[in-house]
Amino acid sequence: TRVREVAAEFRRRHIPCDVLWLDIDYMDGFRCFTFNPTAFPDPAALAADLHAQGFHSVWMIDCGIKKDPGYSVYDSGTAGNHWVHDAAGQPVVGSVWPGPCVFPDFTRAETRAWWAGLYKDFLGKGVDGVWNDMNEPSVFDSPNKTLPLDARHRADADLGGAGNHARYHNVYGMQMARATRQGFLAAGRTEPFVL
Repeated sequence: TRVREVAAEFRRRHIPCDVLWLDIDYMDGFRCFTFNPTAFPDPAALAADLHAQGFHSVWMIDCGIKKDPGYSVYDSGTAGNHWVHDAAGQPVVGSVWPGPCVFPDFTRAETRAWWAGLYKDFLGKGVDGVWNDMNEPSVFDSPNKTLPLDARHRADADLGGAGNHARYHNVYGMQMARATRQGFLAAGRTEPFVL
């Protein structure tokens, strides 16, 4: 309702606007690739309404995936062993908006392909662009507010091979963007918008 109100006010006031940006409130419990069933029961209809008024929409996605058995993204990421690990070989868990989260190891082509595969249905709801947020990655309950610097990335050889987060911190967000772009292309979007 609020998104439609904002769109209507831009048009009523004749304020030029091409894009509306949606933050994490559209999600179901801050779980990425989901929609709140009460506030956003029909995201495709919302996107169609916005398109009819000349708006595009950009929807936020975080890299912190809620550690929540039964949540399909968490379950498929766990099954594929796609998380950044600690020194003991277990997924690193840190708190972000949804609470305890795990983090994709975007330094691996296999993980980037898994992440890209999450976009087909999401983009099918009329999503025009994606705002990758919190991909420093932000971790609220760590001393340096990111993944522990000794967290382990199992990076592919073309990125330099396995190493700690201190080594891969600055490339992490870029690799998330790379995976997101891959998802757009795989879904048939020839001009991906990824912030």
